[in-house]
Amino acid sequence: MKFRTSAPIVMTCSVVAVITMVSFVSYLISHRMTAEFEDEQFKLMGQIMQSKLHGAEGKAIAAAEMMVAMPEVGGAFAARDRARLLAATRDAYRVQHEKYGISQAQFHLAPAESFLRVHNPEKFGDDLSATRQMVVEVNRSNGIRKGIEITSSGIGIFGTMPVKDDAGKPVGSFEVGLEVEPLLNELKKAYGFELGFFVDEKTLRETATALKGNALSDSNRVGSFVRFSSTHPDLLKALVTDADVNVIEAAHYLREVNGVPHGVLLQPVYSYAKQQIGVMAIAADFTKTRSADGQAVVWQILLALVSGVLQIGVIMVMVRGKIERPLEVLNERVAALADGAEGRDPPDSETLSDEMRTLAENCERLAARAEAGKGGAS
Repeated sequence: MKFRTSAPIVMTCSVVAVITMVSFVSYLISHRMTAEFEDEQFKLMGQIMQSKLHGAEGKAIAAAEMMVAMPEVGGAFAARDRARLLAATRDAYRVQHEKYGISQAQFHLAPAESFLRVHNPEKFGDDLSATRQMVVEVNRSNGIRKGIEITSSGIGIFGTMPVKDDAGKPVGSFEVGLEVEPLLNELKKAYGFELGFFVDEKTLRETATALKGNALSDSNRVGSFVRFSSTHPDLLKALVTDADVNVIEAAHYLREVNGVPHGVLLQPVYSYAKQQIGVMAIAADFTKTRSADGQAVVWQILLALVSGVLQIGVIMVMVRGKIERPLEVLNERVAALADGAEGRDPPDSETLSDEMRTLAENCERLAARAEAGKGGAS
């Protein structure tokens, strides 16, 4: 095989192999960086959700403390005067409802008998012990408690605290509750997330016996869960399926809907009693990160092609200009000298590499010796 054929082929293959390897490693690094960035996004989504839930619990406690501290409340409750207690709290509840989204306000007698629902005064006297562990515990321990619980009418985020009379003696408890749906809408407005709250159907049916609306309809059923609340039902239906929703620990994945990639985080939701009652789904548009990852691949391919062409071009110039062409001229001159002819003029030594210049000089020494031999013979 000739050098002019084999050398460029070997060098070109080497360049292609090296550039391919470097590009592949670069792609892996870029892809890993994108994956790590998306993992951080999922972590941030989860932290935002937890922060929002804790904030809602804190808001409920603050509202409860404010209403319990109002004049007349402790005395009216201690006297079991339902009408006076309603008159003392009704306006405050209305303000809290309109400004801060408070949806429930309720007084209880120990251990968990409803004494007054400020949001629904006509309903009272029912025993909540079987479903409202938070209320039972507050009346037993006289401490403040907060968390999520399923009630007869749905699901709420509650802050519950004991109520004492003027002498400091416990007379019952009071709670303020917020609904989940407004919280999801706030997160969507603030961060652009799409959210869905999936609740265990069996638990919801057994506990929320007075639940209104179509939450328990077949169209909302997702495996053993029901889509209790969501900011975008059609999108959540595509993003969270029967096979996805049944999780017992946080999980995340990417799914494309109508050409848009979404990152979906699933977080188990626990009641105050530490029992999992559902799953919160948080979805974010991952178009930017996916697009950046795709663009990185395109740029890596283009860079590899340009680098390959440049490297191969340099190799061809060096091999042909600095090696093949000088060797061709020197070979012809040596062949001519071997045949006793004059041969071609040697190449300009200034254009040759040091190694080729030495070879050219040796050829000229042979030519000079040949000429001297001819002169001596004549």
